[in-house]
Formats: sequence, structure tokens, C-alpha cells
Amino acid sequence: MDKLQTVLEELTALADGAGGDLAWFAQQMQDLRSKEIAPYSLPACALLKHTPDLANAQTRPVMQTICDAAPLLRWQQTYTEADGFSCAYLDAYGWFNLVSPEGIFINDTIRVSAGYLGGGLKYPQHWHEPEEFYLILAGKATFYSDDRTPRLCGPGDVVYHESNQKHSIEMTDGPFFAAAFWRGRGLLAKSGLEGSK
Repeated sequence: MDKLQTVLEELTALADGAGGDLAWFAQQMQDLRSKEIAPYSLPACALLKHTPDLANAQTRPVMQTICDAAPLLRWQQTYTEADGFSCAYLDAYGWFNLVSPEGIFINDTIRVSAGYLGGGLKYPQHWHEPEEFYLILAGKATFYSDDRTPRLCGPGDVVYHESNQKHSIEMTDGPFFAAAFWRGRGLLAKSGLEGSK
């Protein structure tokens, strides 16, 4: 649990340093009770080792800590082949839930997760009820959001999505890793997905 606590503390400090709404999240991430989880690995976990090289000086420490803690985390996927995703896509995609009503650290009003997407992938247009703040930790990707100009983002950048605002993400040639901070209703609900069956 010590390594997982370190992930929480370093990500909290990074959010606090980013200011604004992320500093609000940092306050909600204090003094949380924890629970034991059964670790679960995915093929994407084997690809994490290069992500600290794609971070900057500010985000590299937490990115390295996440890599070190990866075997202790419960890695998940929101989508499956039934949602139209190929095996190759799923082998280069995964995330873990750090803080939430059912996270490693318990909070009923926010969700903080972090995840990996391989180079060249595109996360199709999707939406969800909670508002969302992405904090990019490593790599680069272009964010496409309704009513906004596409934006190429890299380590340290923050991207905001309103409740139910449709958005998609296109990775560059290299992999991408980001933390997602959610607040609002439906923290554990599956996102709506364009073209899902």
C-alpha cells in the first residue's frame, strides 16, 4: 500500500500545483481511507516502461511512481471488442481507478483515474455526465471537443470537458498517459460512445 499511497500523494501534489479546479480536487484527495484491491494486469502494462521518457520535469516523478506501482494496481478497460474495438487497440489501452466510491482510496464525490493509450490510437467520440479535467502526464495527443478548436496537448497541460460534452482524443505516434479528474453524478457509469452497438 505504501507505493499506492505515494501515487496518491504525488498526483495530489501535481494537481495542487496546477491550481484552479485541480487544486480543488487536491483538497478532496486528502485523508482518504483506503481498501485492499486485487491487482490485475493488462497487455498495455508491459508498454508503460517508456512513458517516463515522454514526461517533462514536472510530471516525470509521478509517471515513474505509477510505473513502479503498476503491478499493484487493478488495470481495467471500459470497452471491449463488442464496442467495436480491435484486439490490437485493446492490447495498447488500459487505466486504473485511484480515487472514487469504489477506488483504492474512497471518495463518494470525485473520481480520479489514470490511463495509457498507445501511439497512433484514437479514442472515439464519447461523453459522460461528470465534468472532467485531463492532466497530461506523458506523451502528446490532439483533443477534439464540441464547440472548440482541436488542441495538441502534452505533459502538464490540462483539458476540461463539461458534463456530456462530446470529445475524442487522437494520439501522436508515441504513447500517451493522462490522469482524469471527474466530479458530478454518474462517477461509475460507462461513457456514451459514438457508434457503439
